[in-house]
Amino acid sequence: MVGRSGPFPVGDWTGAIVPSSRTQFGPPITRAILSLLHGETPEDKVAPEEAETCLRRLECGGYLRSLWNQERRAGSLPRGWRTALERAHRKTMLDTLAALADFRAFGRLIEAEGIPFILLKGGCYLLDLYDDLGQRPLTDIDLLVRPSDAPRLRRCLEGAGYATLQWDEEYRRFEMIPPGQGRCSFEVHWGLGLSERNIDQDRVWERSRVAVLEDVSCRRLAPDDALLFHVAHLADHFFGPSLKWVIDLRLMFQRWQLDPESLIKKAAEWRMRTALALSIQNLEKLFPGEAPAVLRTGLPLGTLRRWLLRLFQDPESFQIMNLGDGMLARYSARCVLVDRPFDLFKGATRIVRRSLHGGYEGVH
Repeated sequence: MVGRSGPFPVGDWTGAIVPSSRTQFGPPITRAILSLLHGETPEDKVAPEEAETCLRRLECGGYLRSLWNQERRAGSLPRGWRTALERAHRKTMLDTLAALADFRAFGRLIEAEGIPFILLKGGCYLLDLYDDLGQRPLTDIDLLVRPSDAPRLRRCLEGAGYATLQWDEEYRRFEMIPPGQGRCSFEVHWGLGLSERNIDQDRVWERSRVAVLEDVSCRRLAPDDALLFHVAHLADHFFGPSLKWVIDLRLMFQRWQLDPESLIKKAAEWRMRTALALSIQNLEKLFPGEAPAVLRTGLPLGTLRRWLLRLFQDPESFQIMNLGDGMLARYSARCVLVDRPFDLFKGATRIVRRSLHGGYEGVH
C-alpha cells in the first residue's frame, strides 16, 4: 500500500490512491494568506520567521509585498507579515538579479552558436507580467530549441564548463548549470509538452514572437500557446503547492490579449481540456470572478471524471489537488488529468519504464 500501513477499512479504499504527504498550514496561516491575496489586513499575528517560511513554500511573498505597496497600505500590516514580505521581496530581487546575470552569459554563448530559442515560463513572464524583479522567484530558466539544435547546444555549454544535471529523452529536455556556487540552471526543452499532448511543434515556432530580455535576443510563445503550456505545467505539478503559478495565470488574463474561444478550441487540439478546466477552477478558488466567463462555463467535465476528481480534491484553500509522492498515487491522478483514455497507455509505459530505471515521474 502507498502511504499507509495495514489494511484499509471496508469501503475506504481512497487512501491507497491518494496518500497525503503535504505540509498543511494551520487555519490562522491559511486565513492570513487569503486575506493578503484579497487586499485585506490579516487578523492573526504571526512571528516573522513563521510567516517567512510559509511565503517561501508558497513562493508568493514578493508579489504580495508589491500588491500591498501599490496602494501604500503595507504599513497597516501586522509587523510579522510586513517584515516577512519585505524579506521575501528582497531575497527574490537578489536571486533574480543573479539569475539574469547568468542568463546574459548564457545568451552570449547561444547567440555565438547561432541557435534560435524560445524563452519559456518564468523568464518570459518577467517581460510583461511583472513590473518588479522582486515579485516572482525563478527556480531556473527554461527555453525551447529545435530538436536538431539540442545536441549542439549541449556540446557548446559543456565546452564552456557547464555541468549536466540531467538529460531526459522521454521528456525531451536537459538541464545544465554553469560552474560556481549558487548559479542558475538552464532547462533546455526540444519539445513542448509531454508526448500525450497533441502539440504541433512547427506551428508553435511559427506563431512565436520576437523578444529581448537583458539585451539577449530570443523569441517567446504566442499568448494562447504560452497560457496553455503554463496550464500543462500546472497539471504536471498537480496544481501546487506553489502559488506563483496561479498568480501567473491571474496576470495573464489581466495583461494579455487572449481569446477564450480560441483557448477552448486549442485546448481540445492539445488534449488539455481537463487541465485547462482545473486551472480555471484553481484560479476561481483563489480569485473568484477573474477568469473569463466563457472559460468558467465552457469547459464542462464529464460525470465520471468529476466523481474521480473528488478523490483528489484538496480541502485547503491554496490547492485543488492533494496527493503523495508514491507512483500509484501520482499515476492515478495523472489518469484523471489526461483527456483521452488511449493516452493513458503512453503515460503508463513511460512511468513504468522510468521507475525500472530509477527515474522519476513528473515535470520540473
